[in-house]
Order: sequence, then C-alpha cells, then structure tokens
Amino acid sequence: MKKIFPAFAAFLIVLSAVSCQSDGKGNDSWRSLIEESDRLAAGQDWEQATEHVLKALSAPDLTDGGKSLCLSRLAALDIITWRDAQGWEHALEAERLARAVGTDTLIAAALLQKGRLQLCGAITEGEAQDEEALETLHEALSFASGSPSLKADILLQTSQAYIGLNRFKDPIDKEIYAKAGEAIDEAVASSKDPAFPSKALPYWMRWYRQGGNWKDGIECCKKVLEGLSDEDYLMQSQCWNNLVMLYAQAGDVDSSASAHQQYVYAIEHYMQKKADSRLQEMETRYETSLKEAQIARMRIWVVLLVVLAAALAVIMYMSMMYTRRIVASDRGKEQLLRLISKDLSSPQAGRKVSPSISGMSSLEDEAAVLARCEELLGEEDRDVAEDVALYISNLARERSREVKKLGLTARECEVIRLCSEGLSNAGIAGKLHVSIYTIKNHKQNIFLKMDVHSNAEMLSAANQLGII
Repeated sequence: MKKIFPAFAAFLIVLSAVSCQSDGKGNDSWRSLIEESDRLAAGQDWEQATEHVLKALSAPDLTDGGKSLCLSRLAALDIITWRDAQGWEHALEAERLARAVGTDTLIAAALLQKGRLQLCGAITEGEAQDEEALETLHEALSFASGSPSLKADILLQTSQAYIGLNRFKDPIDKEIYAKAGEAIDEAVASSKDPAFPSKALPYWMRWYRQGGNWKDGIECCKKVLEGLSDEDYLMQSQCWNNLVMLYAQAGDVDSSASAHQQYVYAIEHYMQKKADSRLQEMETRYETSLKEAQIARMRIWVVLLVVLAAALAVIMYMSMMYTRRIVASDRGKEQLLRLISKDLSSPQAGRKVSPSISGMSSLEDEAAVLARCEELLGEEDRDVAEDVALYISNLARERSREVKKLGLTARECEVIRLCSEGLSNAGIAGKLHVSIYTIKNHKQNIFLKMDVHSNAEMLSAANQLGII
C-alpha cells in the first residue's frame, strides 16, 4: 500500500496537469510565425498577417534582433492597413533595437519602414516629409549592402521620395525626375529576384505619369494589369486610377471614363472582399470562442473529478491506515493478555510475563520496548513481540498526552508514585527533603488538576494514566 498510494497520487498529479494544459497550441518559434505572416500578407490577408507578427513578438525564443525584425514587419503591415501612427512607433522601436544589436540589415529594414512612413505623411497630419524620407532612405542604403533584395526595396522607395519632391512643382524639376528613374533602374539591377521587374512596374507607372509620358505610362499600366490575379482588386484599382489620369493627359476622354468605371468596379470589389474577409474572421473568432468556452468547462469538470478522486483516495488511505492501527492494537492486546494469562515461570523462562512487562510503558523509545519484548519472548515469537511492543508504545504515547493535558509537573508525578508506595505525607516529605506543607500543597494541586477528592481517587486515576 505504501508503494501503491504514491504512484496513484503521481498519476493524479500528471492527469491534473494534462487537464490544465491549453487547447493543444504550442509555442511556435518567432521565425515560423513570421514566415506564416509573410504568406498571409502575400494573399492580402493583412489582419491575420498582423496577428501572426504579434504572436511572434510574444514567442519565448524571441531575441532582440528578432524583435527588431518583427517590429519592422509590423510597421510595414501598419502602413498597408492605414495605421500610420502605430507604424511610426513600431519603426522607431525597431530602429532602436537594431542599432543596439548592431546588425546592418536590421538597421536598414527599420530605416526603410521609417522612410515609408515619412512618405505617408501621417506623422505630420497629412504633410508628406519627402526630404526627411529621402535622408532616411539614403541612410538605409548605407546599411543594406549585404542584402540585394533589401537594397532594391529601399531604392524603389527612394524613387517615390524623388517623385514626392516634384509633386507640387510645375514644371517638374528634371534633375530630380531623372534621379527617380535612376533609382528604379538601380533597384531592378540590384535585385536577384526574377520577379522583381514586375514588382517595379507600379513605380515606373507613377514615374511615367509624373513626367507626362502618357504613352509609356499606359503601356506600363497594361503590363501591370496583365500580371495581376483576378482577385488582386487593390492593385487593379491603383492601375485603373493611373490610367484615368494618363488617358486624360493623352486627351482620350472615352478611355479615361472607361478606366474610371473599371477603377470604381475594382474598388467596390476590394471593399466587398475586405468586408467578407472581416465577416469570416468574426465568425471564425466566434466559433473559436465557443469551442474555447466548451473546452474550459470540460477542463473544470476534469479538474473537479481529479480533485474528488484524489480526496477519495486520501480518505481511503487514511481509513485503511486507521483500521490497520486499530487491528494492530487489538492484536497486541490479545497477545499481551494471552501472555499474561500464561504462566511463563518455567525454568526455561525464569520469570513471569507480568513483572517483566511492568514499567515498559514508561519507556519512550519504541526500540527499547521492542528489545525488552524480544528478550522476554525470544526470537521464535518475534511477530508476537512486535505486536505487544506496538501496543505498549501506543499506550505510552496516549497516557503521556493525557498527563500533559492535565498539566501535572514532574515533581507532582513523583509525589503520586511515592504515595502509591504507601508513604504518608511526612514520609514523602522526608524522602524528597522538603517540608510537609510543601507536600500538602502538591497534593492540593494534584487533586484540582485530576478532579479528585481523595488519595484513593488520585491513585485510581493515576493508575489509569500509567503514572503508577
């Protein structure tokens, strides 16, 4: 039983721990979460992509460098979802961490998002900071030499900064306009990605439009539209919007009007897609919350059942131990009575049981009691000796507790024992070398504590308590 109970308790603890675990979702690494975020962002599922980046920021294996990268990705998603103010805070924190880590590519990535946000204009309540953005992006380029793809992205944003500088100029500054085109050319040349030229087409499209090169601009827009998927309504709307202005520059009113209709159509579908996606997300979250609530309720029931099972096991164990003590005590009594009733005064035993057992209950050491019993009974009756020793030890402990409850002092117990030997008050006083008045005072205290009124009652109670 001593071996079974701890094993059963351990099983209950393990079962309780398992029941209190989460719904099975482990802690993913921040890298895998970022990769999943990139995949979702490629499918224009911006909200889910953002949630995965936020989870990555809480990942247990996240380093300072990883946190800087996550914040840069979060800033990029903030720009797409029109949360520019939050994006600015994320970009600044990403830059701070990147500089603390000292990794060039991380610094360049943070500065890229910072430059993009300066181009958005939300930081200054709608006024784009084109010159500040250009300065930030040039600094980013100085850290991006080790990453061709990052350098190419920075150069595309640099072209937008140059285009922004010409936004309100009429006529435009030819030198700045040329630098914008050169930045796009350099971006395409720097990138090792075969698909990057297609990524650069929208930037060429804006560049052509600002330069009044409507012919090349229209061709560029058409190329972009050809490379888009049917579901990419956001980019379609941007292309049709550019075509509206390019056809207007060319004087083709009908084509401009037709492009405007396509623009409105693309925007409507994009907004509908966003609404459907949001509705689906809300439905998914609602279903998830229902499942989590159901799991939580089941977990509570499991924990309650485990606790009840553990409590029942403890009660059963305690009951069994108590029963064992009672059985052992009864067996000890039985063996003791049998031995006392049996005459062991034979020449071999040399003594009776009663005198030998007398005084054993005053021994505090259980080992000493057992040794006395074994000495009396011999090796052949070792089991009987153990039962008797257990009974005597338990009896001694119970009597000791009762004596302590009464509050009898050692001197008062000694007075009781001397009184049991038939000594008078004067005899006890002489033996203890105290006055007779001291003995009388001791007896008065003993009578009060034991709630007795005579020597006979005192000795009877003392006998029951094992004092004599």
